[in-house]
Amino acid sequence: MGEMDYQRLPAQPKLPRSSMKGMELILILTLVLFNFSPRKALPPDPSISCCTQVYRKNLPNKLLRNVIRVDLQEANGDCHIKAYVLHRNHHRRPVCVHPNNRSLARWLYRNNMRPKDLGPSPGLNPIP
Repeated sequence: MGEMDYQRLPAQPKLPRSSMKGMELILILTLVLFNFSPRKALPPDPSISCCTQVYRKNLPNKLLRNVIRVDLQEANGDCHIKAYVLHRNHHRRPVCVHPNNRSLARWLYRNNMRPKDLGPSPGLNPIP
């Protein structure tokens, strides 16, 4: 067996190290600019608490009797799901309820509150 002839590829021009570092820097800056959101870089605000699960079943009357404030949590940058947040008397943790919960809708109607009026306001929002 004879020796095989291998084709040599033309050598690629070697770039100086400084231009390689410059290209790496440009690539990193491009990635950062396209994927960077200032909110993502900051740690979450400890005062913000979001509902992660919502109650879908009929709400017990005992729970509804203790409600002192209702807020609407929007699905925006801070929180990922839309929910009604029921704050109760003598309870530290609020109850998160699905926005389409029928028992909550009936309770809001009986208490003269419109769902669109609910927001981060102190107390219940009666219809004027």
